[in-house]
Amino acid sequence: MRRLAAAFAFLVLLPLSVLPACNSVSVGADNKYGQTRGVGMVGVPIDTVADQVKAVTAKRSSDIEGPVSALVLSVHDGDTITVQLEDRKEKVRLIGIDAPLLDQVPWGVQARDALRGLLDGKTVRLETDIAIRDQYKQLLAYIYVGDLFINAEMIRHGQAVVYTVPPNVAHVEEYREAQTEAREAGRGVWNPDKPLEVQPDCFRKRKMGREC
Repeated sequence: MRRLAAAFAFLVLLPLSVLPACNSVSVGADNKYGQTRGVGMVGVPIDTVADQVKAVTAKRSSDIEGPVSALVLSVHDGDTITVQLEDRKEKVRLIGIDAPLLDQVPWGVQARDALRGLLDGKTVRLETDIAIRDQYKQLLAYIYVGDLFINAEMIRHGQAVVYTVPPNVAHVEEYREAQTEAREAGRGVWNPDKPLEVQPDCFRKRKMGREC
């Protein structure tokens, strides 16, 4: 109930520009494509979020209850891994971040390699939020190696951008601070000499023939 209350409190405090009447995405850097430099955010109507919260809360008891330990088996890209969890393998999507796709050269491969360096072959702690799985049935998790918060670390090193999807908003302020640090230091996708021109969400949409 505390997480549910926190999620609704966050949504009430968000500016109207972040919560339009329909789904919207604003992520990434100022560039020739007209995107806005700054924190990535997905806005959805409050009534839609309420329905999502009810649905995921109702089925939570039958799914994974974090925190749990898992062994990292493979790193697919900068925000998706596969772990051995008890008696089964699970594909895990890191909550709240969006890394460049592998065919976004060279940033996608750099992000994957950075995540491999942090996680490959290690035992990690997975913590869930309100929504436990995405539409692809992937487990959504905050990942820790000891005290190191991997999701935020990827943002801090400029290997991913903030991509917050309610109701999973537990670490949004920490993410924002990490992204500000990365931008000011010119790390990774924020390198002024070679910035990421098309942010991951927009790149995915264009691959599917959709507008950003």
